[in-house]
Amino acid sequence: MLAMSAAPAMPGLGGGADETESESSAIEWNRRNVEHLFNRAGFGATPAQVDAALAQGLDATVEALFVPRGDVKPFDLERATVRDGAPRPEDMERQDAARQMRRVDTMQLADYTGWWFDTMLAGADPLRDRMTLFWHGYFTSSQRDVRSSYQMAQQNMLLRDNALGSFEDILFGIAKDPAMLEYLDNDENKKDNPNENFAREVMELFTLGEGHYSEDDIKEAARAFTGWRSRRGEFTAQNRQHDSGKKTILGKTGRFDGDDVLELLIQNEHCGPHVAGRILEYLEGNPPSAERKAAYGKLLSDSKFDVGTFLRALFSDPYFYSDAVVGQRVTGPIDYLVGMAHRLDVDPPRVWLTYGSELLGQELFNPPNVKGWPGGMAWITTASFMQRGNLAGILLNVVKVSELIEGGGLGAGMQAASDTAEEGMAGDEMPDEMGAAVEEPDAQQKRRLGQLNRLRRLDRSWNPKFNLVGSLQKAGARTPEAIVDHLADQLLAIELPAETRAYLLEEYTARRAAVKVTGKRFKDRNNEEQLLCSFAHLILSLPEAQLN
Repeated sequence: MLAMSAAPAMPGLGGGADETESESSAIEWNRRNVEHLFNRAGFGATPAQVDAALAQGLDATVEALFVPRGDVKPFDLERATVRDGAPRPEDMERQDAARQMRRVDTMQLADYTGWWFDTMLAGADPLRDRMTLFWHGYFTSSQRDVRSSYQMAQQNMLLRDNALGSFEDILFGIAKDPAMLEYLDNDENKKDNPNENFAREVMELFTLGEGHYSEDDIKEAARAFTGWRSRRGEFTAQNRQHDSGKKTILGKTGRFDGDDVLELLIQNEHCGPHVAGRILEYLEGNPPSAERKAAYGKLLSDSKFDVGTFLRALFSDPYFYSDAVVGQRVTGPIDYLVGMAHRLDVDPPRVWLTYGSELLGQELFNPPNVKGWPGGMAWITTASFMQRGNLAGILLNVVKVSELIEGGGLGAGMQAASDTAEEGMAGDEMPDEMGAAVEEPDAQQKRRLGQLNRLRRLDRSWNPKFNLVGSLQKAGARTPEAIVDHLADQLLAIELPAETRAYLLEEYTARRAAVKVTGKRFKDRNNEEQLLCSFAHLILSLPEAQLN
C-alpha cells in the first residue's frame, strides 16, 4: 500500500488557496493515486486515461473532473400514454388501456436506466454521474411505490442537474418533487390529519440526522408541509389543505410553511456536518471522525452548501489518498460492473449492466427502503460474491449464462475462486466477513435465476474482441511474473498481498503448462488470448477485486 500520512489534513478549511495548493503538493501523484481518484470521483479509468492524468498533474486532473469530456445526449422523456397508432383509451376496455400504459411506462424507465448506464460507460461526465448515483441513494424514491417512469426520471434529472451545485437547491427541489411527495406520503398530509412521514425523513435523513430534533419538531413540521402534493405528476400547493396556524420548530415560532421549514433546517448547525458526513462516508468508504465531519461540515455551510467546493477540497486532501482510504471501500454492484468495463476498455451490452447490477442487489430506481442501499459489507454475501465472478466471466466471454442456469446459478469456475477466498489467501487485506457464508432463502434464489434467465441472450449476442496480448506486449510484460503483475495492476484497485501474488503466479504457470506452451510465445495467438481472458476472470473473481 502507499506510504502516506494518515493524518486527516483538510486543505483550505482554515486558510486560502495557498494552503490548498500546499496540501495538494504533498500528495504523491502516482498511478495508484490517479486510479483511486478516478474510482471514487467516477467509475474507474482505462490505462490510457491514467497515463494522461499522470502527465496532467493532480490539480489539473481534479479541475478537469468538473468539465465534461464530451457531449451527453439528453434523454427524450415523455409522459406515459398509450402509444400512437394503438387504440385510444376511449376505444378499449379501461383495464386493457391501463395495462398498455403500464407497459409503455415500464419500457420508458428501462430506456432511461439504459441511458444512464450509457453515460457511465461513455465517461463523458464521470463526476456528475458519480454524484447523481450518490444523491439517488440519498434522496430515495422507488418505482414500486411511485409507479411512474416520468416522475422517477424527472426526479433523477433534478439530481443530475444539481449534482455538483448547491445542496440547498437540491433540497428545495426534492421537497417539491412529485415522486418524493408520493413516495413519502405527503399527498396524504392535510391540515385536519397531518402525515408525518415526509417531515420525519427531511429531518432524519436529509438534513439533521438522528438526535438533533424532537418528535414535537416532526409533528409541527408536518403541519407546515400540509397541502404540498403531487397532482398528475406536477407539484401543487393546495391552500385549502394547508395549516396556516402558528408552529414551533427547532425553538422558532411562526406561521411556517414548507419553505420556511427547509430554511430553518439548512441554517441549523447540524445540517452541514450531517450532509458532509454522508458524502465523506460514501466517497471514502468509512465513517469519518467527528473532527473531520465537523470541519467539512463547516466548509459546506460556509460555501452556502456548494458541493463543488466540497469535492475540490476533498480530492486535494492528503488523507483522501492515505492507507486508511485507498482500497478500503467495498465496491457497490454498479461500481464493480462499470469499473470492470472501463479497466478492460470494453463496451458491454446494457442488459449485462441492468440485470447484472440487479442480480447483485442494486437495482436503479428501486432501492430497498427510504435509507437507500446500505453499502459496505452489506454488498457481499456468498451468493453475491459468486455472482460477481460469474458476471466478470460473462463480460470476458469465458462463462456462458446457460451453464450458470443449468448449475443452479453457480458456475464451476466460480467455485474455485470461492474455495480460494475461504482458504484466507487474502490475508489481512480483506475484512473477515468477505468470505462468510450467508444462505439465501429459496425465494431469493429463484429471483436470482430469473435474472440470469434475462441475461441468457448474451450467450448468442455477446462476442467481444479483447487484446490482452497486445496490452502485455506494449507493456513489455513477457515473463509470467511480469504478466501477473501487469494484469493485476490493470484489473485491481488495490495492491496484491504477497500470498495472493504467489497464488496467481502458480496458477498462471500451471495454466500455461496445461495448454502446452513452452518458452515465451504461443503458437496460436487466439489460444493465448483465451488463456489471458480466463486468467483475467480469475483475478476479477478474487476478494481483492471487490475493493477500491
